[in-house]
Amino acid sequence: MSPTASLVYCLWLWDALANGPGRERTMVLTPAATERISSLTPTLTPRPKFHVTRKLVGVWKWPLVLLTAVYTINVSDQFLLSSMFPLLKREFGLSDTALGILSGSYLISVTLGTVPFGALADRYSRTRIIAWGTAAWGVTMIFTGMASGFVMLLLGRMVLGLWDPCDNPTSQSLLADYYPVNQRSKVMGIYQMGQLTGFFLLPIGGLMGQAWGWRATFFFFALPAFVVALLSWRLPEPVRGVQERRHQRLESDERATIPSRFQSIPVVEAYRHILRCRSYTASLVSSAVGSLFFGGIGVWTPTFLIRYHDLDIAEATTALSVVAVGGLVGVLTAGNLADFLTHSGYTSARIGVAGIARLISAPLFIAAFLVGYTPLMLVLLSFGALFLVAAIPPLNAARVDVLHPDLRGRGTSLDAVTQSLASAASPVIYGAIADASDLRTAYMVLIPLAALAGLILMTFALASYRRDEQAVQAMVRREHAEHMAGLTGAAPPAASAKAVQAPPPARPRPEADPAGADESGSEVQDAARGDPLLHIEGLDFSYGPIQVLFGIDMTLPEGGCHALVGRNGVGKTTLLANIGGLLHAQSGRMFFRDQDLVGIPPEQRAKLGITLMAAGQSMFGSLSVRDNLWFGAYPFAGSSSLVGSRLEEVLDVFPALGSRLDQRAGTLSGGEQQMVALGRALVAGPELLLIDELSLGLAPTVTAELLKVVERIAALGTTILLVEQSIGVALSVADSVFFMDRGRVSELGPAAALDADELTRRLLEGQQ
Repeated sequence: MSPTASLVYCLWLWDALANGPGRERTMVLTPAATERISSLTPTLTPRPKFHVTRKLVGVWKWPLVLLTAVYTINVSDQFLLSSMFPLLKREFGLSDTALGILSGSYLISVTLGTVPFGALADRYSRTRIIAWGTAAWGVTMIFTGMASGFVMLLLGRMVLGLWDPCDNPTSQSLLADYYPVNQRSKVMGIYQMGQLTGFFLLPIGGLMGQAWGWRATFFFFALPAFVVALLSWRLPEPVRGVQERRHQRLESDERATIPSRFQSIPVVEAYRHILRCRSYTASLVSSAVGSLFFGGIGVWTPTFLIRYHDLDIAEATTALSVVAVGGLVGVLTAGNLADFLTHSGYTSARIGVAGIARLISAPLFIAAFLVGYTPLMLVLLSFGALFLVAAIPPLNAARVDVLHPDLRGRGTSLDAVTQSLASAASPVIYGAIADASDLRTAYMVLIPLAALAGLILMTFALASYRRDEQAVQAMVRREHAEHMAGLTGAAPPAASAKAVQAPPPARPRPEADPAGADESGSEVQDAARGDPLLHIEGLDFSYGPIQVLFGIDMTLPEGGCHALVGRNGVGKTTLLANIGGLLHAQSGRMFFRDQDLVGIPPEQRAKLGITLMAAGQSMFGSLSVRDNLWFGAYPFAGSSSLVGSRLEEVLDVFPALGSRLDQRAGTLSGGEQQMVALGRALVAGPELLLIDELSLGLAPTVTAELLKVVERIAALGTTILLVEQSIGVALSVADSVFFMDRGRVSELGPAAALDADELTRRLLEGQQ
C-alpha cells in the first residue's frame, strides 16, 4: 500500500470510529450558485467545484505565486546558513553549540517582531507590509554578508529575524481572502513550497561557498528580495472575510469592508478571544511540541550526513535537496487530499490529515537515522519528510478556518511565536545533546515529539474543530446581517452570533392539569399562534456530492401541531436532523427564539427545548424502559426531584408503561416501543418536539392512540413538527401543513382548509 493510500485509510478509519455513519457533510456548489465575475479580481475569485485533477488553484494565480516567492526568499537565509556551517566553523572557530546559537538567534528575534507584525496585518494594508519588510530583509542580508566577526554576524542574523514576520502571518491572512474556502488547504500547500524550495538552495549555496566564500552567497541571494518587494507593492489588497461571505452566499457589495468588533479591541482581549478557541489552542501546542523536533532537522542533517555517512559539504547539501523532493510531494498531496476529503464529507479532514501525517513520520525518521546504508537512509528520510511536511498545509488551513478574518494576523503570529521559540531552542538542544553524547542520540531523543504532536491533533483539536469553524461562520453572518441592516435602516437580528442565552418567552409555559387540557391548552395555543418559534433561511445540505436541501425557507409559529408531508427521499428526515443538531447544514441560517443554532451541538439544543424523536426504533432495545425514559431527562439531570416528577407525568400519559419499567425495551411490541420513544422525548420537557414518522409500521388502532397523545401534548403548549407519510394521519392532528418536494418546502396553509384527496394527488405527482 502506498503512503498516500495509507494516509487515506487511516483517516477513514479514524472518522468511522469517531463519528460513525452520521458524520457531517459538506456542500457542493451548483454552477448556478457561482457568480459570473472577472477571475482577475482577487477579492471576487469564483468558487469552483473541487476536482482532484484540476489545475492547482483554478483562479487567479499571481498573488499565490508572488507570495510563495516571498516565502522562499525569507527562508533562504536559514537554509544557506546551515550549508555554510563548516566554513563558518573554520573561519570563526565555533563549537557545535555556538553554531546552534547562531541559528537559534535568528528565531529568537523572529519572536520579537511577530506579535507587532500580526497586529499590523489585522489593521493595515498587508501587501504594503510585505513589500517594506522584504526590502528591509534584502538590505540586512547585505549587511550580514559584510560581517567582519562573529558578533557582527550574530547581530545581522538577529536583525534578519525581525523582518521575517512580515511574510508568513501576513501572507496566510492574504491567501485566505484571495482564494476560495474550499481550496484553502491546496493553496496553503502551494504556498508551503516556498519554504521547501529553500532546500534546493543548499547545493547552490554549498557550491558558491566553496568557490567564492560564504559572503558572496549572502550577497547573491539578497538581490531577488528587492525585485519581489517591488512586485508585492503592486498587489491589490483584498477585503477581509470576503471568501467566508462568498462561501455562505451572503449577498452584499463584496468590495465593502464590513465592520467587526475585533478591529478595535485591545491586544490582550484579542489574544484572549483567540485562545478560547479550543482547536486553535490544541494546534498551537501541537506545533510547539513538534517544532522542538523538526526545528533542528534542516540545521543539523547536513552535518549528520557529513559525520555519519562520509559526505562532503556539496554532497550533503545535494542529498538534503533530494530529500526535500519528498517534502514537496507531501505538501501538494496533503493539500489536495485534505480539500478532497472535506468535499467528500469528512468535515474535519484538515485536522485529521495533519495529525495522521505527524504520527506516521516519527517511525520513518527513527529508521532513517539508525540505518548506516546511505541510499536507504535517504529514501527513509524522504518519506519521513513527506509525512512531516504534509501536516503543514491542512493545519494552516484549519487554523485560518477557526479564526475570525480580523484576527488571523494576530492568531497566525501567535502560532509563529510559539514555533519560533521552540525552533530556536531545537538546534541548541540538538547541539547540547551532541556535545554530551553524539548527534544520532540527539535525533533519537527528539523524534518521538513528532508523534506526540500528531496525537494532540487527533484528540483535542479534532474534537472541537468543526464547532469552532461553525462559530466563525456564524459571526461572519451576524456581522453581515448587521451591516446590511445598517444600509437599509432595518433593525438587526436580536441574537448574537455567539450562542447567547435565548430570551424568556413572553408568557410562562403552563403546567396544565390534564383534566383541563382541552380548555386551557387551546387558550395557550391561540395566544401563541403568531409568535415565531423556529425560523429557517436559505438552508442547504449535502451528503457528499449529493445535495438534498435547497435553500429551505420556513417559519414555524409557536404553539400547535404542524405537519410536514412529502414523498420518500425528498429530505424530510434530513431537515429534522438539521433542526435537532444531528446534521449541520453547509449554508443558511436557523434561529430558535431568535437564537442562532449554528454551532450548537444536539445536547445543547435539547437544553434549549428542542427534542427529536427519530423514525423507527428511537430507543435502546437492550436497556430497560426505565433507563430509556431516564435518558430523556438529560436537560435537567442534576435535579433528581424534577426528573422524578417528569417521569411520573409521562407514566400518567402512558399508563401501560408503568408495569413494564424493568422490562427490556426491545421485547415490547411496536406500539409500546413508540410509546417509550415518545415518552423519553416528553421527559425532556421540549418546547419544540420533532416527530419523524410516528405511524411507521404501526396498526391503525395503535396509531390512533398515539395521535391522541400528540394532540394532548400540543394542547399543553408544546409546539410539534410532525413528519408523516400518511396524509390522513397528518391532517387528523395538524393545525397547519407544510409540503416538501425535491428538497424545497412550501406552506400549504391550515389543515382544515385542505382536501385529503387533492393533497394525496399532489403528493404522488410531486407538485408544490
